[in-house]
Amino acid sequence: MQPLGGKTGKRQGTANRFWKRSSQAGKGPFSGIALSMSERWQGRSQAPGRRRQPTRANWIERTPRSWRVAAVTFMSTAVVYGLSVGGYFGRSADFAARKMSTIMVSAGFKVARVTIEGQNRVGNREIMRALKLDSSVSTLGFETVAAQERLEKLPLIRSARVMRLLPSQLHVVIEERVPYAIWQHKSALSLVDQDGTVLEKLKDGARPELPLVVGAGAAENARELLDELALWPQVKAKVRAAIRVADRRWNLKLANGMEIRLPEENIARALKKITELDRTQKILSSEAVAVDLRLPDRVTIRLSKEAASRRDSAFTASPRKIRQRGRDA
Repeated sequence: MQPLGGKTGKRQGTANRFWKRSSQAGKGPFSGIALSMSERWQGRSQAPGRRRQPTRANWIERTPRSWRVAAVTFMSTAVVYGLSVGGYFGRSADFAARKMSTIMVSAGFKVARVTIEGQNRVGNREIMRALKLDSSVSTLGFETVAAQERLEKLPLIRSARVMRLLPSQLHVVIEERVPYAIWQHKSALSLVDQDGTVLEKLKDGARPELPLVVGAGAAENARELLDELALWPQVKAKVRAAIRVADRRWNLKLANGMEIRLPEENIARALKKITELDRTQKILSSEAVAVDLRLPDRVTIRLSKEAASRRDSAFTASPRKIRQRGRDA
């Protein structure tokens, strides 16, 4: 029996000559295909009878695959976290946004005109400051939602809407808060809207023709009272101020100094009662200084000192005068 390497060289030479003739002639079943023998087989054919020693795996190959995945994931997370904490992502995004805005401005998409609709009391300077416009802002990159939120933080603006009109215009639509009453808190006077939002402080001597509400909680609760008073014009015409008492109920101060004390609930019933008394007994024009309507089943009237003195004098008249009056009758 011949060793394995005895005929190997002969067979290999024959095969090489076969592939060489086939490639030169362009014939054969595998013409035009480059073939190569694996290193493992070449080693066996070149050194018959010798076995290759297995290579010792390094520490990475010996590490379980799940551990390697976990390690790579941990390192990647740490790197991303470090970049984000350091602000690299934010700075890169800001830089890209500035570059893109500059390109858009150069292309003609620059905010060159701002039109405002619904403006009455708000100044142009306040609106422009809220929009935060500068020469580097493009119409395409302008953040309309953020601008709307800044505008609605202004005391005089209830709602706002900002629209882009390409290529170079912004259109702003605002709904202003309407002054509803004058609120006096301690010694300060302020204009408030129907929700109680303070619009502005009143300067000395400035008193617009608006209802006056006084006290803590008066601004927030004024709308309910004033809307109810509008249904009773006979009483409303004589009211000078509405005073909030302990943030629970109202006292109405009339122009002649009379005070009407309203209940905490069912204000409509009390206003109806005082209207009937004024129609039948002219109570709102009498010498009473206070009319208490807090109890539903009675009305308490307090007279002025002069009126009370005259009433007491009439009740303490001498019996002689009373008898004399009876004879005269």
